Amino acid sequence: MNGKPLFFWLGLMGAGFGLGSNLSLAAQNGGALTLQSVLTAPLTQQYGVMGAAADLADAKANQALVDSWYDPTVSVHGHLRAIEPSQAATDPNTRYDNALGISARQRLYDFGRQSLRSEAAKSGVTGAELTVFSVEQQQRLALLKAFFAVLLADQTYTLQNERMAVDFVRLDKAKDRQELGLASEYDLAVLQRAYEEVSFARARADVERRLTRRQLAELLGTPDQIPATLAPPKLAALATQKPPEFESIIKNLLADNPGLQALRAGYRASEQSLKAARDHNAPTIYAEVNGDYYQRELGSRDPLRAGVYIDFPLYDGGARDASIGKAQAARMRLAAKIAEREAALREAAASTLELIEVYRTAATRRVKALEHYSDLNFTRKQTLYQMEKATDLGDAMAEESAAQLERMRATYALATYWAQLALLQGEPIDRLLTPAPARLYLRSPNHEFFCCPSFYSWAFFDGLARRARCFLPALGFSR
Repeated sequence: MNGKPLFFWLGLMGAGFGLGSNLSLAAQNGGALTLQSVLTAPLTQQYGVMGAAADLADAKANQALVDSWYDPTVSVHGHLRAIEPSQAATDPNTRYDNALGISARQRLYDFGRQSLRSEAAKSGVTGAELTVFSVEQQQRLALLKAFFAVLLADQTYTLQNERMAVDFVRLDKAKDRQELGLASEYDLAVLQRAYEEVSFARARADVERRLTRRQLAELLGTPDQIPATLAPPKLAALATQKPPEFESIIKNLLADNPGLQALRAGYRASEQSLKAARDHNAPTIYAEVNGDYYQRELGSRDPLRAGVYIDFPLYDGGARDASIGKAQAARMRLAAKIAEREAALREAAASTLELIEVYRTAATRRVKALEHYSDLNFTRKQTLYQMEKATDLGDAMAEESAAQLERMRATYALATYWAQLALLQGEPIDRLLTPAPARLYLRSPNHEFFCCPSFYSWAFFDGLARRARCFLPALGFSR
């Protein structure tokens, strides 16, 4: 191996793991970002939620405006006016007709129009509140996916790092053989090409680690706080969790889906608005009190008046028909959206349930087969190494990392589909959370290594422990 100690190659394969170790220490000090903290983080500064909150504030303001219709109104009126008195005026010398007055009006009854408008505004607020909740849950699902994307990017980097180490060893050995005349230039070029390919993949994976972290920070509404350490959740129990029946899911989501409920609230509001539009020309009864001061006294001018009045529109130039048409169009539009949403929910529920079953069964069996092969492959390579029939472990460690990556992909995909199913039914998705995994210690007579999961899944550290049991005894370490 060109005289290089085993720890050199272990160090090369752990070039990316050193960062993970530092982040593990950060996790030990409370710096790790957990899935629970992500899913419970406040979203008030997130732009999607801010837009929905603005719509809610607008709906509440509209409700307050509608409810104020029965509130009393007080106004001051007056005028400054110069006149040329009529010859019949009692005081032909008066040249000014100034006046100042105050009026108070209270609507008493409008034959049901106000109650209809109030119910419509109330339904609008309910719909806006449900929309805010729906947007928040969609945002938390996006955070869940972004959190998993970071963990997968880290494990992908680990895999590419180990593959690069294997190709580097092969290339280094080929250079030694070429110096001895045992390898051709073509053989070296083949290995050089393979090494550069995996080196490029490793560099791209390293970039992906940074980009996924930036995306997570953006979704959290904290773009200036890029998360460094992530603590992987334990989600193994999801593989044994059986989903409910399709009919039960459909019943729940059609009753409890927040987006669908928001549309239905809007539909109820449109019905109330339509009824109010049909009563557009209904009379209004109100009371009014007036107090006035007049600079020019006339017999028809009273300093104080109070009375009850009725206002009955006879002709509005087509305003009533236009209001009815507009309200009918709004109701029809919402009815179409409700039907479209119900169809989309049924389709989403069916596909989500099918995918949950696939990842619970076929994907789990596939991962177990990959892990079984990687374990046997590692044991075989380790045996050949101990029998001195092989100079290294080859790609055995990379195969183990690849199996761990597939385990993470399957587990996180299953967790995502469970979260989508919960979101469809209007349920919180934090029920997926479980406590953080335990710490792993590897001991030797003179050393103690601490590994706390940070960038990688618990499965990765489990694989690391299996490897350690194989090659650490040869270095003088014990369990």
